[in-house]
Amino acid sequence: MNYLRVLPFLVVLAVILFSGLRPEPVPQVFDQQDKLHHMLGFAALIFTLRLAFPQWRVFWCIALSLGAATLIELGQSLLPNRQASMGDMVANAAGVLLGWGCSHLAYIWYLRRIGVTTAPETTESGERLGSSARP
Repeated sequence: MNYLRVLPFLVVLAVILFSGLRPEPVPQVFDQQDKLHHMLGFAALIFTLRLAFPQWRVFWCIALSLGAATLIELGQSLLPNRQASMGDMVANAAGVLLGWGCSHLAYIWYLRRIGVTTAPETTESGERLGSSARP
C-alpha cells in the first residue's frame, strides 16, 4: 500500500473530526456557512478515501462516509453548545455525492490520460459490414 495516498485522507478526517466535535461551533461569516463547510468537508473526505483505497467498492466508501457523518452529528448532539440538525446531515450527504462524482470524473480523466479508453471503439470491419448491407 502506498502510504502517501493515505495521508491526505487521514488529514481530512482529522480536520472533520476536530471541527465537527469541538465544543464551540466554527464562527460564521455568512448565514448557513456551516452547510458549505459540511458539504465541502465530506466531498473532500470521500475523494481522498477513494484515492487512499481505490480497491474498495464505491458502496462501502459511501456507506463509511455517511456513517461518519451520522456519528459526528450524534456526537454534536451530546455536546452542550452544539446541536445536530437534519440540514447538516443533508449537506453531508450532498458532499458525499459531490466527492464521489468528482473522484469518478478524476478516474475517467486518469484512464484517458494513460491511454485507456472507456468507450467502446468501432472497428473498420463493423463499419464496412454496415455499409455493404445497405440496399
